[in-house]
Amino acid sequence: MNETFMSATAVTRVGNGNLVVATKEGVFVRTGDTWIHSFMSLGKRIRDLTSQQERVFGIGDEGTFIKSTDGGRSWIARRFSTQASGWSICSDSKGTVVAHGEKVLYVSTDYGDTWSIVKPFEHSHSPSIRSLCLNGNYIFIGTKIHSSQGGVWCYDLKAGTNNRIKVENQRMISSMLTYNQYLITASGSCKSFNGSIEFCRIDDVFKGPAEWAACHGKQAQSFLDLSEDGGTIYATSTQNTEGYGMVSHVCLDSKEISPCNLVKGHGWRISSKDNNYFVAGLYESIHYSNAAFA
Repeated sequence: MNETFMSATAVTRVGNGNLVVATKEGVFVRTGDTWIHSFMSLGKRIRDLTSQQERVFGIGDEGTFIKSTDGGRSWIARRFSTQASGWSICSDSKGTVVAHGEKVLYVSTDYGDTWSIVKPFEHSHSPSIRSLCLNGNYIFIGTKIHSSQGGVWCYDLKAGTNNRIKVENQRMISSMLTYNQYLITASGSCKSFNGSIEFCRIDDVFKGPAEWAACHGKQAQSFLDLSEDGGTIYATSTQNTEGYGMVSHVCLDSKEISPCNLVKGHGWRISSKDNNYFVAGLYESIHYSNAAFA
């Protein structure tokens, strides 16, 4: 069953199961069937949300950063010293939070109270950052399209070293996640539908050149976001020529991408729980609930 809502730019789910959704009007929290407008818009879009139990962190336009410690009911807002849009923020249960500017990382080890600036790229013609994924002491950095330095980089927080683990010069790395022993990437381009979902074993990243496997689907898509819960993986895409973004189920075992839903406009972000999911879309958002699993 699909429920449709206003357009949105980001979504996450907190520990008690409530949804936290960012829109151009601000941030809303959904408890059961009730929506609470908990944070008024600052005039800047929040492009990504991440959560650890009741802590929620968001990043957006011109370095906008927001933080909640009570499941999204109240917020603290600040800005990083950048004009760049922050497309990705990640966190873990130990207090590490990582956001980004154009080519720098903002790293906190105390749940976003204080920050340090990390410059992962040493070369002058360095790529711009598009996505982040935190795995222990390592930060996987996905880039925007870059002709020579694009792809996925692995930054070691302890050693301060940065190595490219995936070469991708024609597409941006729009989203990443880790699941079991795998690192999964979603890529795409706003100018074409030749996106890809690929994965490799995380251990291989540290042993040498990693072998990447690609998932395949019957429809060409440019992918925007990934979500995993309980072993079920979903992906969203940019809008097609008819104006709809695709929601797809991704199976690593069979390496298949199977479309399962549509959303009007780009499917910016997705958050899933069991076999239910919420997609934050450009023109509408959808909440899909499978009654068999609700």
